[in-house]
Amino acid sequence: MGGSVLPVIEEREVEEIVLAAVVDEKRRVLIQPRVGDPAFAGSWELPGGKIDPGEDHAAALVREVEEETGIGVRVGSLVVALCHAYPDRRIALYAYLCHPVGTAKPPRWTRWARPSEYRAMPMPEANGPIVEAIERAIGVLDRDSSISYR
Repeated sequence: MGGSVLPVIEEREVEEIVLAAVVDEKRRVLIQPRVGDPAFAGSWELPGGKIDPGEDHAAALVREVEEETGIGVRVGSLVVALCHAYPDRRIALYAYLCHPVGTAKPPRWTRWARPSEYRAMPMPEANGPIVEAIERAIGVLDRDSSISYR
């Protein structure tokens, strides 16, 4: 009886990451250049990051957006949650609609882009379905002004 040896798949912890689709009054989202990871050099991303121990998604979003862009946000509804596997890690991404609050302006190295513009720019591969979901959500916002932010 011949047998085959199946490879051992290493169980890796899933990193939870929150992303902020900060939407302005023109229905554009705030994006920033990806820094720190040569694999994503030249790509653009939404503000966000890892959730600290004991932190909920909303608190992590407010903290990460302020750390990365200097602006405050009100967190709205979850747009999409998905898992993605890179060769070296697995991530769970949670993207939320957010609204800028306060008078701070985003740094010059960030930019406001319509989702269709962002979709045409270099981005981490996991972000494609997120941008599509944001575009659908922004379309809903255009039709339903009763959607509120927390």
